[in-house]
Amino acid sequence: MKSIVELINELKGLGDVGVAQRFSLPNLDVAYFTRLDFDHWLRNCLEPGRRFASLEEAWTLYEKSFG
Repeated sequence: MKSIVELINELKGLGDVGVAQRFSLPNLDVAYFTRLDFDHWLRNCLEPGRRFASLEEAWTLYEKSFG
């Protein structure tokens, strides 16, 4: 299980190209803004101490947050 900090560090290491490839985003502009929003969501919208099995699990919850 990964902490929010570990997920943020993993996300930083991917960069825009990695995010676009990992989450099947259409282009680098979308990846850039989505990466920023996902980072913000991880930092500010989750309860402290939350843990996830992977970045993909957190991504799934992030996508579901849009309804």
